[in-house]
Amino acid sequence: MSPQVRIARSLVWLAVLAAAATRAGAESEVFAVTPGASHVRIHLGRTGLMKFLGHEHHIEAPIAEGRVEVVEGDPARSSVTLRFESARLALIPGSEPAGDIPKVEERMRGPEVLEVTRYPEIRFASTSVRGQAGDGARFRLVVVGTLTLRGRSVPVEIPLEVVRDGAGIEARGEVGLKLRDVGIEPPSVAGVVKVANDFKLEIEIRAGTAVARP
Repeated sequence: MSPQVRIARSLVWLAVLAAAATRAGAESEVFAVTPGASHVRIHLGRTGLMKFLGHEHHIEAPIAEGRVEVVEGDPARSSVTLRFESARLALIPGSEPAGDIPKVEERMRGPEVLEVTRYPEIRFASTSVRGQAGDGARFRLVVVGTLTLRGRSVPVEIPLEVVRDGAGIEARGEVGLKLRDVGIEPPSVAGVVKVANDFKLEIEIRAGTAVARP
């Protein structure tokens, strides 16, 4: 091997090691999710022989608390955790007749669906993040994690568009899931109008205030 080749290889290895050291030494920033400026919405369809008699359900899932850790230039080391209180899930006002809302919410919070007395919390915790920077402060990421609902943990992947600005970060995305995959049998009315197994999860998160790392 010629001296020139050895020098070139040495320079390549130095560059790789320097990049790795830079990533390993990158400082993380931790942000608290702002509940009032964030939401998670669940959109449920209907199916069955007489589905035209039923209503689609649009549910707001307020975020009780959340934490976003961002590692600049190294999304794989970033993370997201969210916590919801099951009893606070509610139908979005105006999404269906006002007279139907109390009985639908009672059934949703009862043993057939969320069973909020036994399982008061719903949690999401990321296990990995992948993606790349887009234009300027915009990023397209896929957050892989575990959704824990009714004591059952299921893997989910959520594609997100993330914007970073001086006030913090904002993330938006949606993902399709199945009720049976999260341990819920789709409820029905007399067997002829049934909540569809497929549903959509819509996410909008704003995290603004930096918090101290534990």
